[in-house]
Amino acid sequence: MRLLPIIFLFFTPLSFACNLTEKYKELRSTLYKEVHESYYSCRESTSSYFYYLAVAKCIEEGRGEGISGGCFHVAGYEGNFRESDLAHCEVLKPKLENFKVYLKEQAKEKDIDKCLK
Repeated sequence: MRLLPIIFLFFTPLSFACNLTEKYKELRSTLYKEVHESYYSCRESTSSYFYYLAVAKCIEEGRGEGISGGCFHVAGYEGNFRESDLAHCEVLKPKLENFKVYLKEQAKEKDIDKCLK
């Protein structure tokens, strides 16, 4: 009975994990930024579009007068868009499985080991 916890510890997923090399970590970080750049750029530019649209509408209606920061603060606090307004960006969001395959290919191509020896 005392051996049972030791046996379970041996077969946990952590026992099969490895310590990643620094080069592999750098490659993973770089590729993650590269692969997700278009998705985050789309979300950011769409959010900015709706923000400045709200600023223009606020200025047109004169709602920012007498408020420190004016319409820029009013628009910032209003919440200018819904998540559904950003739905078109989801097409650009990479799948985790595809990223893992790409990372594995790039590591092999650049001859970078995943685990420390």
